[in-house]
Amino acid sequence: MLRNFNIFVAGFAVFLGLFAAACQDPGDDDDSASPAAEEFDDDSDDDQFASIDSCFRAVVTSGMGLSWKWLNHRISLWGVYPRQDACPDFGDIELAAEFVGGNWSTGQTLTDTPSVDYRYTIVDGDKSMAFLPLRATLWLAAPEDEAEAALEIPLAEKGMDGYESYLVLLNGLELSTDVPQYDPEYPADYDPALGYTSRGIGAGVGDLNVDGQTATFTAWARFDHGPADRDDMNRAMARARTKAVVHVLIVGMNGGAATMTDHGYDLIYDPPSLLFQSKYEHAPEDMRRVEIDGDAGYEKSFIALQSFNFDIFGSTHNGDYIRDFSVQALMTDYDPGSGKALVDLDGYASNASLLTYEQMENSFCARVALIQIPGGAAESGHIESEFETGETLLPLIGND
Repeated sequence: MLRNFNIFVAGFAVFLGLFAAACQDPGDDDDSASPAAEEFDDDSDDDQFASIDSCFRAVVTSGMGLSWKWLNHRISLWGVYPRQDACPDFGDIELAAEFVGGNWSTGQTLTDTPSVDYRYTIVDGDKSMAFLPLRATLWLAAPEDEAEAALEIPLAEKGMDGYESYLVLLNGLELSTDVPQYDPEYPADYDPALGYTSRGIGAGVGDLNVDGQTATFTAWARFDHGPADRDDMNRAMARARTKAVVHVLIVGMNGGAATMTDHGYDLIYDPPSLLFQSKYEHAPEDMRRVEIDGDAGYEKSFIALQSFNFDIFGSTHNGDYIRDFSVQALMTDYDPGSGKALVDLDGYASNASLLTYEQMENSFCARVALIQIPGGAAESGHIESEFETGETLLPLIGND
């Protein structure tokens, strides 16, 4: 059984705001949204992934975030996703973490240290569930700050036919500015690999529909830039082409239930009063609290993501250097008798640093899914780890 609910939260005092829209594709109400998908691939289309068939085991993402230790930076590369083939050996699965913030993060000018925060569930569906990891590659061309693609999956070819119900999950995201630039007016004096100051990021999947042996859904990504204190960067971002890779997980279920809920809030922070202020406060617990009414009688359940979006600096057209983006959904309580779950949904964004140009305004939303399974196993895990600027792989097992 699949169900949808919306929850809207108003904040108080510094935590201001009224959230009143479901966290789906930001382009749903904007006819100018760019359908800029150039690729749709299995995660098996290179040597990293060995199979294109579905499997009853998977790593399911419930939280992903990246932060800098010392300063805020441009976003050149941002990525968090599990590297799994279609039928993984859990002991071999690795987490890919990717973070670059221009030459002030790489050692060319200064060096900084990134860290990754990742929550996940290792699910063994015991043949009552099947999982298929895929990815959609989207291209964004300024002035558009988002792209989407309508996707079709032949279920029988992928070993996914014959299940009672289906849904699709967001399982990871990659964003990159280090791509070829085709606009003839893109300035030659700015290297796109240096990145751009940000007005927010987001990604997600739309509802999955099945017609016969074909499943269809949409995948979308948002990678929004805004001007700051570098004239060459500001001229470049107005002509920039960037890349987003949305990692998705298709789920087939015999029995069980899935209940989707939208939740969001607005946060406003005063500019930092101290040099090198490292953190703002997270949203209060009562704003982050989500109650999901699932179906009664299922002993095992887990939380997954379907979408998230950070819309920052809404009162200005400017952007800023970014210290943190992190969305974390943690199930804090679950009652099998009633099917009710409590979730702590934390959407954290920060520009705090030595130099902070803009008042931090964070309009955050996410769609989460409570998935209740009739059998098998679901074991949650969590990784927090520093790594060297660039790209790294971390083992999932043994990192709790």
